[in-house]
Amino acid sequence: QRLSEQDYSGIAMSVPGAVNQETGVIEGISAVPYIHGFSWYEALAHHQLPVHLENDANCVGLSELLAHPEIENAACVVIGTGIGGAMIINGKIHRGRHGLGGEFGYMTTIEPAEKLNNWSQLASTGNMVRYVIEKSGQSDWDGRKVYQEAAAGNALCQEAIERMNRNLAQGLLNIQYLIDPDVISLGGSISQNPEFIKGVQKAVDVFVERYEEYTIAPVIQACTYQADANLYGAFVNWLQEENQW
Repeated sequence: QRLSEQDYSGIAMSVPGAVNQETGVIEGISAVPYIHGFSWYEALAHHQLPVHLENDANCVGLSELLAHPEIENAACVVIGTGIGGAMIINGKIHRGRHGLGGEFGYMTTIEPAEKLNNWSQLASTGNMVRYVIEKSGQSDWDGRKVYQEAAAGNALCQEAIERMNRNLAQGLLNIQYLIDPDVISLGGSISQNPEFIKGVQKAVDVFVERYEEYTIAPVIQACTYQADANLYGAFVNWLQEENQW
């Protein structure tokens, strides 16, 4: 069905995977394989409306520009089963030469041993849950339950959270000194828990206080629009691509 230009100005999409901005093809792999391998520009051309796609983590980052128009340089870290992210430089997404700008989860924060230990594998909520499952010998754990049990005094869950926070703090300090952003916003469902933000900030402060070389601590906050952040970010991306922002 064709969309009327009287009703719509365009089509904005937030998608998993790396978007080829020239062709409209979503490259790489994701949990929704049927969105890959063809041009979305061509697939939606019959609507005769401008179409713009962007990676979902990049959209989360762009959503912060809508919430905080004063931001010029920012980083967004999306934490879940792994870690994704976005870099905002001079008010625009920094995609990089290969579309991998802001893929912070690939950072190595410790020397790899038998297998690669990147930031996604060390500091994600997925890794926190796996740690509790391994140590407890029980499989019925998720992030929410880990935090609930930690609040009730479970020492293993408290240890798992502190371990995740330390690993997150290391990566966040790397990001701070790499691009010196105005703010680092944390996304993912866990960011809606105020105790999570407090714990990460505390872990960062410990590093800053321990090592005198760290003269600036990152400004850390939860992403403003939380579960709707990727939708707001897709809107901002569309406006920018159409030179309306």
